[in-house]
Amino acid sequence: MVRPRHALLVLAACATALAGCSSPARQFPGLANEFVYTTLSFSPSGATQTGLHAWTDPKTGTKLAFDTLLDDLSPASLQRQKAFYGDFKARLQTLNRDKLDPQTQADYDLMMNAVEFALFSLDEERFTVRRPQLYAENLGSALFSNVSLEYADPATRAAHLAARLGQVPAYVATAIANLNASNDVYRRTALEEMASVADAIRTSYADFVKGTPAAARYTAAQPAALAALAHFAAYVRDTLPGKGAFDWRLGKAMYDVKWRYYLQASVTPEEMLREAEDSMRSIRAQMLVLARPLHDQWFPGHRHAGDSTAVLNAVVGEVLARIGQDHVNRDSLVAAGAKNIADLEKFVVDHRVLSQTDFSKLTVIPTPPFMRASYGVGGAVFAPALQPNLQSFFWATPIPKGWSSADAEAKLREYNRYKWLTIAIHEGIPGHIVQGDYANRVTPEWRRLLRAIYGAGTYIEGWAVYCEWMMTQLGMNGGDSVKARLTAMKADLRVYANVIVDNRLHTQNWSGDSAVAMMVRDAFQERPEAVAKLLRAQLEYVQMNLYAVGYREWRELRQEAERREGKAFNLCRFHDTVLSYGPIPVPVVRRLYLDHVAPTATMPASRCSATQ
Repeated sequence: MVRPRHALLVLAACATALAGCSSPARQFPGLANEFVYTTLSFSPSGATQTGLHAWTDPKTGTKLAFDTLLDDLSPASLQRQKAFYGDFKARLQTLNRDKLDPQTQADYDLMMNAVEFALFSLDEERFTVRRPQLYAENLGSALFSNVSLEYADPATRAAHLAARLGQVPAYVATAIANLNASNDVYRRTALEEMASVADAIRTSYADFVKGTPAAARYTAAQPAALAALAHFAAYVRDTLPGKGAFDWRLGKAMYDVKWRYYLQASVTPEEMLREAEDSMRSIRAQMLVLARPLHDQWFPGHRHAGDSTAVLNAVVGEVLARIGQDHVNRDSLVAAGAKNIADLEKFVVDHRVLSQTDFSKLTVIPTPPFMRASYGVGGAVFAPALQPNLQSFFWATPIPKGWSSADAEAKLREYNRYKWLTIAIHEGIPGHIVQGDYANRVTPEWRRLLRAIYGAGTYIEGWAVYCEWMMTQLGMNGGDSVKARLTAMKADLRVYANVIVDNRLHTQNWSGDSAVAMMVRDAFQERPEAVAKLLRAQLEYVQMNLYAVGYREWRELRQEAERREGKAFNLCRFHDTVLSYGPIPVPVVRRLYLDHVAPTATMPASRCSATQ
């Protein structure tokens, strides 16, 4: 999973004067810059993560140092954002889209989608009054970015951290004033995540500022900040349950609207649900054929009775369980992730998967504690769009020390040696991190920023899932092709189970017990993993479809490219080209690629051979 841009990058900036710009093409760069910087200014925490550290408000002349500020989520601030988006939509509508070139039409569509999605979030989702965990995640991200992103020297970042810490009481007061509805799932998660933020303030963040000039300021601000977080926890635990109820099931109407804005895909929810159900049946049948020889070898005395479904589940389940025993020690997940990344670097270069050969900006680190509820396995964090030369991260989530041996073993079986390798492919190389590297080469600069900040999630997540399949096809299998293929098929079941769980939970009133049972029975997931996936679906909606929908789009694009190009098809050149468009919706990539529209990125010196 790639770490998402903050949901409230509902962003007001260096307004570029449009006077004298007579054509849509000449107006567009200024309009795009205004949109990007203005919307970033709405979220200082998001601005820091994107690499925007200071900005002068063109309307007031006020210079803002974003790295020292927390997000203003007050009703007045949200109303200003709503007014900006409404006005900007009207301005976009005055442009003649048909007079733009194909690349700029893609940019126009990205901006219009972002505007309409922001208005939907502000008007309909209204998560600032319904999601207490939003405040924990937003605050945690803001403080963590001062520590983790090397945008300045440590002493400067420590001063920024201390400044943000001093604003926590006001931030919490806004949160408490806003929140007027919730549910048990949201409240429980908010309490866990805010406790992690408080723990980081007491420990790791305090260690970060120690010995810097900001240490005294941090120490002085710490008691009030921690008291505010304790007050927030008490409100969420004791008072918020008595406020209005907000069902985490968003319903079909909300689901369909968010699907359109969030996925920007060529498939409907109903079509994807049917495809997911069909795919699960087909994959399970293939797994039985592949697993039988191993089952006969490993379990010669086992004969399973019952209907065909029971036999399939027993045979494939026993084989997967044996494969799952091949895993690292519970304390070695991060180290194993780093080794996998090193192996993948060599494989990608040796097999000319793409032209890039330098992956030195990628660092493997443990997932920050306050994000582990959402990132139970790991995630990728790109270098900031405005500071592309900074490090990117592969987050690997350690097993909590408090977990029992049985729970730890269950997770390690789920993320065995073969699966942990595909996680590194997905999050790191040639998945998210490589995709982000190519996106950072897009030109001109206004286009790079727009696509990096408002890029299509189906492009990003779909590319990563496609890479899992593609690398397995090329022979990156952890040393055993059959075990790797069965593990990959299990991963495919997970992807399609995500679609079924998410859709049925939010639109068909499916029970959580039914969702967990299906994931354990039909997708061969360990129960703790299935329970964690249920929580993720309850905390968000539509997002879990990114993987299957994006994978579908990427596979179809490659198949069409191979069909049209025949023997001239070159995999390395294909990857270089489609990545060089940056993260626009895959249906748009398809149109540009098949129409031979030139990419917008500066590609590495090509190592793609004449044949692949």
